[in-house]
Amino acid sequence: MKCFLDRIEEKIAVILVKGGGRMEIPVGNFSFNVEEGMHLNAEFSIDDAERERVRKNIQEIRKRLLKKNREKK
Repeated sequence: MKCFLDRIEEKIAVILVKGGGRMEIPVGNFSFNVEEGMHLNAEFSIDDAERERVRKNIQEIRKRLLKKNREKK
């Protein structure tokens, strides 16, 4: 995805996406120094490992809450 770093406001990069849309990303999240006027290529990928970690975490929280609820009765 083609992007353009339009400006930096209070350490937030305001990035315009070719074809419409925009992103606001803290400059500290980049692995390189960013400057206004830069042309960027953005790429997204699915993080299956993180999705599974979060799913398991939610499942554990749910179990604990259900157990607490049963104990109150």
